Amino acid sequence: MKIKAVCFLTVLLLASQLWSQKKIEWVPPLDIPLSLSGTFGEPRSTHFHLGIDIKTQGKEGWEVRSVAPGYISRIRVSLGGYGKTVYINHPDETTSVYAHLKKFAPKIEAYIKSMQYEKESYTLQQFLKREVFTIEAGEVIGYSGNTGSSSGPHLHFEIRDAKSQKPLNPLLFDLPISDSQRPQIQKLFLFYPKNNAVLTHSEPIALHKVNDSTYNTPVVSSSGKMGLGLQMFDRQDLSYNKNGIYKAKLEINGKTITQFQFDQLNYSDSDKLFINIDYPTFKKNKNKIQKLFFQDHKPLTFMKLMTTEGLFNIEPGKSYQVKVVVEDFSGNTSYIVMYIEGIKKQIPNKKLDGKLIEPRLDYLFSLNDKEVYFPKKTFFQDAFIQIEEAQNNLSIGPNLFPFQKPYEIRFKINEEDTLKLRQTFIAKKIGKKISFLPTVIDNGHWTTKLKDMGDYTLAKDSIPPQIVPSNFKANQWLSKFRFMKVKISDDFSGIKSYRGTINGKWILFEYDPKRNLLTYDFSDKTFKLAKHELEIEVEDNVGNKSVYKATFFKKYNLN
Repeated sequence: MKIKAVCFLTVLLLASQLWSQKKIEWVPPLDIPLSLSGTFGEPRSTHFHLGIDIKTQGKEGWEVRSVAPGYISRIRVSLGGYGKTVYINHPDETTSVYAHLKKFAPKIEAYIKSMQYEKESYTLQQFLKREVFTIEAGEVIGYSGNTGSSSGPHLHFEIRDAKSQKPLNPLLFDLPISDSQRPQIQKLFLFYPKNNAVLTHSEPIALHKVNDSTYNTPVVSSSGKMGLGLQMFDRQDLSYNKNGIYKAKLEINGKTITQFQFDQLNYSDSDKLFINIDYPTFKKNKNKIQKLFFQDHKPLTFMKLMTTEGLFNIEPGKSYQVKVVVEDFSGNTSYIVMYIEGIKKQIPNKKLDGKLIEPRLDYLFSLNDKEVYFPKKTFFQDAFIQIEEAQNNLSIGPNLFPFQKPYEIRFKINEEDTLKLRQTFIAKKIGKKISFLPTVIDNGHWTTKLKDMGDYTLAKDSIPPQIVPSNFKANQWLSKFRFMKVKISDDFSGIKSYRGTINGKWILFEYDPKRNLLTYDFSDKTFKLAKHELEIEVEDNVGNKSVYKATFFKKYNLN
């Protein structure tokens, strides 16, 4: 028996090695010409983009194909994030990811729907063994859509290392993307990094386009330690979207001191966007200045070379040639050539007032009936914070320092009515409007966690959600209907959960938060009788509930 077990184990190991070493040829995930609305490593509002976004001509429903043979290792359905997503493991030890799908291929759809009914939940995550779904190269695994946190129809596509799940640039895998356009450099900034109580100073440098590939600047006269930042974008031939660049290099007198290259990322990199993007500028006007330097932190994965943290020192009496090279994945290149003359120059300092927050320490600030708690490593660097309170209002600022992790604000509970207690939450004030923040009751306080500065107050939501039939009426015959559609909405704290039943049995309502729409497919279940009782319960984020009940009639073909 031991010999048989050893032989069996040996066969399994050999099969596994052969599977992992098998060379595969890739096919495109869509049959239409591939054009991009987002590139790998592109800086978004809160993170680096971990894949590519493939445009679907503004439509949903294109067949999405597996780029290589393999097996489905994971399927996920979520209201936000990637929406409906398929993960496929391949013999070359990569995982391909297909996100924001409208629906899955029929055999996958049937499997997932059975799991949703078993768990009585629309949202779902299933990790699958190799034998459940074996997939061929080019096999349809779903249809393109707009589910999850998608701002329009497209396919979000990723490639990951199967073992570490580290994201890799999908363009490394020979996807047919036509690109003959050079990256565009919009603005150049000279940064004078400061420490302690002085804010980093930046100056815009005028750019002059010499030809299709080269920009130059007037001679800059300055001195001291400095770094560069760029506003820039890249386009491909079939797209007008302003996408991220692939590679950037900074040379001082012919010596390379900085080099970026977006071949791969770590998930931890994505949370550190504002080590690379200038935070004060982004918070002020949403412009993204990508810095070619960093301070007081380990280099991120894409930072291939960072001599002296990407900073250089200009000495009085010396001349320097500064060259910036920006390149896309197809090798199209743009250049900036700048000359700096070293002279003694007084750089304006902007001193900061407020309470010093050092990343190595915890801080708890207690006010009359409020608290602000900054745990260790809330910020990447020393920050100076001003905190003011007035009645139910709390102001925290200025918004100049990027967050490494959330901090807490707490309002003391002075409410004895349990209903009002439950309905109260912390809200952010934006002009005359307020927005809900997820709030918990903890140790006698309303508490929320956040990674932002601003004005905060207490608010109350006593209005339950609305439930309105969209394509039918109560007591209507629905025999010819394929779908039942219901609008649900909540104007204040937002929808937390919903549940629908027919004749007391749970039914799968697919929820589209963008359209506030619940959709039920009548083919999911059959019932013997023609008269049916529908019940839908919806709860908002502070516990207010609404219930909709209606009778409808529908005959099912039971053959």
